[in-house]
Amino acid sequence: MSKYAVTINFHAHYGYIEYDPETKTATVTLHGADAAKAAVERFLAQEHTFAVACGETIRDFREVTLRPLESLESFQQCLTRLWVATDVRVEWSMPPGLAETCQEGL
Repeated sequence: MSKYAVTINFHAHYGYIEYDPETKTATVTLHGADAAKAAVERFLAQEHTFAVACGETIRDFREVTLRPLESLESFQQCLTRLWVATDVRVEWSMPPGLAETCQEGL
């Protein structure tokens, strides 16, 4: 299985998180924002409990407890709460590395 990566952004400091489902590890790369990088690493190392949508309507929720690195599904679900917990945004539509490539062209 290949690694899964997403772009992250902390106040215009772009980087990425790469998750390896085989080893259940993640590598956070975020240059120029060491405190934010550390916050993301702490977030990924902790267990989180929150309500997730389920069922037939948008009003159906259930409380779940997830460990972000336990599976790709848990990793992705926990990333939806990353910004609220750390002020680091996941840029879902931006391919990892794109921000670095664009800045090199300036």
